[in-house]
Amino acid sequence: MAGVGKVVQIGAMMAVAFVGLVGGKWYYTAAMEKIDLRQGVYGMDGLEIWIDLNARMPAALRAWGCETLRAREREVLGGQNSLPPYSCQPGFGQMEDKTAYQSAADANLAQAVAGLDAAKAAAVKACFEAKMAAAVTPEEIQGMNDFDQAVMSKVVIAISDNARACKVEVSG
Repeated sequence: MAGVGKVVQIGAMMAVAFVGLVGGKWYYTAAMEKIDLRQGVYGMDGLEIWIDLNARMPAALRAWGCETLRAREREVLGGQNSLPPYSCQPGFGQMEDKTAYQSAADANLAQAVAGLDAAKAAAVKACFEAKMAAAVTPEEIQGMNDFDQAVMSKVVIAISDNARACKVEVSG
């Protein structure tokens, strides 16, 4: 029995050491790593690893890390900032979880209804849904969501063509 306890102890120590290593690297890059005078944070050796670590941090820690890093960069660059690193961009982590089909349909519909009043926009959307129901099968839509190359082109072309056709029909 003493052997099992020892294994658990060693495993726990390894887990704590790993968390300390990861957390330490994240903290060091955000709060202490030297910032390049010419390239800002993008000249930092540890930035790519930090971005990956920061993206996985809870929102409060991610916000602290971003603000700390960006404030240090402003200080070094005389009040300027480069573009924010990926995990610090506005809206990071707030994107909706959509299927490939829904993302493509939403993007095409947004373009088709741009500038239209609410009634015409609703008419375009209704037209689009009807045309898509006739143009592709649920199996083809699922194939697109599964990134099946055999059907993706057909579905993407149908989305584009139908969104455009519905805008023309409704707008006259």
